[in-house]
Amino acid sequence: MWLYAVWGLVGAAANRGVVFLEAAQRVKGWPWKRPSGPGGGVYTVSLVLHLGIAAAVGAALTTAGIVTNGLVAFGVGAAAPTVVKKISRYGQGLVPSSEQGQGGDDHAT
Repeated sequence: MWLYAVWGLVGAAANRGVVFLEAAQRVKGWPWKRPSGPGGGVYTVSLVLHLGIAAAVGAALTTAGIVTNGLVAFGVGAAAPTVVKKISRYGQGLVPSSEQGQGGDDHAT
């Protein structure tokens, strides 16, 4: 099981590498460089979080029997941060906001 989690980690690292290259080409340099960028610390935290998410998702899907080989684990790792982000946005949409239903500013028809 841990080997598939490592393959998921490698897949996420490949994904992050592509994202980094795209950002570096877009800004024509290091994307985190100050004063226009957020700094290297933010990039490092983002990288660690994405790799951790991919390893956790890869391990979870392996224990469920969904991941059966290294190639599938690699793909799961590469896609995991994007899929988790989309699922979290969907979940946030299901939770009613505290601003809805307060006062007469509702735009419901």
